[in-house]
Amino acid sequence: MGEIEVEYPTKADRLLFQAQGRFLTQTDCLDRTVLSELECPAEHRATGVVLPRTGDGYTTGLDAGAFDGVLTGSAEGVVAVPIFGPSRSVDIGFVDVGAMQSRPLDTFDCSLRWLHVSGSVDTTVPATAQWRCAASAGHRGIATELHALTEELLVIAVDHSSSRVQFGRPIGSYQSPRHAMAEASALVEGTRALLDEAWRRRDSFSATLAKIAAGRAHRAVSDVALQVCGAIGLTAEHRLHRYVARGFQLDSLLGSYRHHEVMLTEELFGEENSEMALPTVVSWNRTAERGGPRTAR
Repeated sequence: MGEIEVEYPTKADRLLFQAQGRFLTQTDCLDRTVLSELECPAEHRATGVVLPRTGDGYTTGLDAGAFDGVLTGSAEGVVAVPIFGPSRSVDIGFVDVGAMQSRPLDTFDCSLRWLHVSGSVDTTVPATAQWRCAASAGHRGIATELHALTEELLVIAVDHSSSRVQFGRPIGSYQSPRHAMAEASALVEGTRALLDEAWRRRDSFSATLAKIAAGRAHRAVSDVALQVCGAIGLTAEHRLHRYVARGFQLDSLLGSYRHHEVMLTEELFGEENSEMALPTVVSWNRTAERGGPRTAR
């Protein structure tokens, strides 16, 4: 896999996040993606990164050099730690995991082994621009994994509605579940389009939009799948609840979709931007509507 990552880094990263969501695995994929945007000195050889606990990725109210966050990957070796200063400035420090205060983090998904960590860093280097790129890379990865989880939720709902029979007919043939699953499918495809743009453009704005869409779609499709599957979907032996719980937990990393919706609304519709035209994310021309090539801006 290492050779594939070197030769096709973008495609490999996206495939890894998709596989992680589809098969409910836990790897160091997110850590490596975020670290790839940070310039870590060779002597530190960071194996992970501490993600801030606050929604927008910026922790405030801590003493100088202090940190408080979540470690989702390796619990050994040296990890990179973002330290947040005034005006959203960011420095990066490096701490040995054994020197931090840590405890297992209670999660919706008990198969995840995340740690709540805290401590302080003595030496840091300025990395504001690097952290913004790293957070965007994290948003793309998390959104991709969420989308894969959501696709599996829809597959589970469709399979159940096709096999479950009531009054002599599959429940999927009735209007209410059929319309609900059609709307869920539209959300999944809309998220896919935004993800395509996020991976193509690799900028902060498209990454934030993709994470918002992925989080909102996961929540909406979870509701549909739970409604279609009924009580069996809530039982421990059914696999539905694992995709629901994992998605809610992932959405909390680097800001939930609700948080980013609020932040994006303030950015686009604030008083200082009242005269600014809204950016175009994805557009189609008439040629595309007739089956020709798509034009995205």
